[in-house]
Amino acid sequence: PNLGFLGTCPSNLGTGLRASVMIVLPELNQDPHKLEEICEGFDLQPRGSSGEHSAAVGAKWDISNKQRIGFSEVELVQKMIDGVTKLITLEQKMHAESGGAAAKALAEAASKL
Repeated sequence: PNLGFLGTCPSNLGTGLRASVMIVLPELNQDPHKLEEICEGFDLQPRGSSGEHSAAVGAKWDISNKQRIGFSEVELVQKMIDGVTKLITLEQKMHAESGGAAAKALAEAASKL
């Protein structure tokens, strides 16, 4: 008897490994489309704090490796680490240039909750 169909998302082919880190990015959060472009350049995928297609509450992002096929588990995790390290460096640079305006605004909004 036909019991149905087996399906999978093509992005989960290969190792299917998705390594991720939750990180607060107040400066980059000011322009989510720009964050997506930057992540694309590092082979990363930004997701909101509650997963795919959700908002980044408190500027908290779930950043993961975008690629799932053609690399070993070690390579995929290392790509994620390297990309997130670059994001942190960029966030720190933007923070210094703005005087931390986004982080201050975020802290002020959080204190009102």
